[in-house]
Order: sequence, then C-alpha cells, then structure tokens
Amino acid sequence: MTSSPKISQVASKPIPFTGFQALWVPGTTRVCTFGSSDAGFGVIQVHVLSTSSSTSKSPIGATTSQIPKLILHSETEKKSQFKCGTFRAGGSHPPRLVTGDFDGRVGLWDLNRMEVPLSLLEAHTDIVTCIDGAGGTPGAGTGSLSSSQPRQEFVTGCRDGTVKVWDTRQKEQAVSVMAPKKGYGHEVWSVSMNAQSSGPEDLLVVAGYDNGDIRVLDLVAGKPLFETNIKHGVCSVEFDRTRGASKRLIATTMEGTLHSFDLDGSISESKAMVEETITVQTGDESTLWQARHVPQRQDVFAVTDGGGNIHLYEHGNAGSLIKSLGSHQFAKEAILSLEFNDDLEGLFVACDLNNTLRIGMLTV
Repeated sequence: MTSSPKISQVASKPIPFTGFQALWVPGTTRVCTFGSSDAGFGVIQVHVLSTSSSTSKSPIGATTSQIPKLILHSETEKKSQFKCGTFRAGGSHPPRLVTGDFDGRVGLWDLNRMEVPLSLLEAHTDIVTCIDGAGGTPGAGTGSLSSSQPRQEFVTGCRDGTVKVWDTRQKEQAVSVMAPKKGYGHEVWSVSMNAQSSGPEDLLVVAGYDNGDIRVLDLVAGKPLFETNIKHGVCSVEFDRTRGASKRLIATTMEGTLHSFDLDGSISESKAMVEETITVQTGDESTLWQARHVPQRQDVFAVTDGGGNIHLYEHGNAGSLIKSLGSHQFAKEAILSLEFNDDLEGLFVACDLNNTLRIGMLTV
C-alpha cells in the first residue's frame, strides 16, 4: 500500500434513540438503524442517503454543488428493545431484516411494512445479544460463491451463553444448539458466520464470550472445533469474509486489545492457530466495540473504540499478522457499530453513543 488511507464524513444525522447497530439495506443507499429509546421501547428506522443542490456565489459566478443528506424514510416503535440484526439470512428480494431483541425473540421484517413482523420466533430465554448470517448479497464482497446460491442459515448468541444456528426454511426449531456446560455462566457477546462452500457441513461459526473465550464451532458435531481465551471480554469477532474459505479471524476486547488468528486454510482441535495480539487503546476509552472488514478489500479492516476513533489495519503475512494503517477521529463518543457497503467500496455507516447516525468514506 503506497499511500495512507483517508476517512471523511459524508453525512450525519441525530437519531432520537440509542442505535446499537446500523446496516446497509443490500443493493441500496438506504441504511437501517435499530436500538432502544430512553423510554425503553425498541425502534427501527430506515434512512435514505440522498443529495440536495446548494448554490453559492463566487467572483466567477454561481456554482451548484450536491450535498449528501440522510432523510428518514420509515420507522416503527415496538415494546421490546432491539439489540442486533442482519440482512444476511436467506438472500431474499426485497431484502428482509432479521432482528434479535431483549425478550429473546428473533423477528423477520419487511422494511416496506413494518407495522408487524412477518414472523416472530421465541428463540432464546434471555437477550439475543448478537446475530450473523452467511446469506451474501449481490455485488462485491460475497467471496467465491455466486450470489445465486444464497445461504439460508444464520446464527444467534444469547446472554445465557447459548449459541443457536437457524435455517429460514424451518423457523420453528434451531438446526444446531451449542448450550454452555452447567455452571459456565458467561454471556455470548459476538458471533460471526462463514460459508466455505455451498454444503451445510462447510459452515463455520465463531463465538466470543464476556470472559475472553473464543470458540470456533463444529455445527455437525455440536462442539468446539477450536477454542482459546484472550483474557478480556470479546466485544467483536469476525472472519475476514462471509463467503469462501476464510484466511483470518479477528477479535477485539473491552481492554483495548486486537487479536488476529491465521486460519491457514484449516481449523482443527489438534492444531493451534498462529495468533498475534496488539494493544490498540488504553484508558477509559479503550473498549474496541467493533471490527469490520472491507468487503472488496478483505485484507483491510476497521476497528472502532470508546473515544470515537476508527483504527485501520491490514492483514500481513505469518511474520506479522497485523499492520497498522493509522487512526482517525470520526465521532466524539464511542462508535458502537460500523458496517461497510457491499457494492460501493469504502462507503460505511456508523452509529455512536452520541445518538448520531453517520455515513463515512474510506479511501485506501
């Protein structure tokens, strides 16, 4: 990489609730944000990234420029707060949102008719803390698998330590359940799913826990394929790609550490993965809330922290798994969520604890 990456803000807008997550609606310039209002209700909002014309006068005459803006398209408010969501379950058209809420339910939503969910499943007995799928979306970032081969599976993690894998074709019962051992008592904070090929046996799921445990799960055997402990609560864990054989796994923690694991094409109980750890941030703002790869550049990823910074990294070789590409102040408060656009390289959406929805551009 010859030049330093740059991050610029494209648009921003205050939102009247705490947004736990913001996602691009696949194939569009719409963003979906969901979370909790101060009154304890769940909120889903859809905004459109649009442009408006602005005319300014100069000595050589009037000039017109296009100013990007976030315009509210639709919204709904429900009794239960929304904690997590994904569009990667099923690859349906139009895209449908799958959410996890504070009452342990998983909901399927048509964003054009949000009065009631299309379905509502009693999935867990406690808060659904995290969710991910391997459905893939048309455009870049779907790996080696064609977007004509959508995956129907998705994974949920719960505060009670349970991880469940679901299939949208059989909603009433999980296809795989990894329950914690008696007395384990640790919460699942983050999950990620990877489809190595089109077969059900080639799905990988990784879960990160509040005590620092990381487990790559064997869905067929219903047990960990690989597990380790990184000492601190795992805020975010992600494979370097959703589709195709994953090469790297990254994890971030409450104490400001970033961990990279070299998968080397295979994972097994008998083989320890090569790991590299670096300290990204220290002090009161050290929590690294989320890590996300650029879909079109799977060697590049971003990490957000408790002070509103975005830290950029590049995957290296076995000698040095992580290379820093610099840090950028993007917000004044902790950035809880960041998601890159699958179609427009570098475009991302983020939401922060200042209750602000932000659109940014990463130029690599």
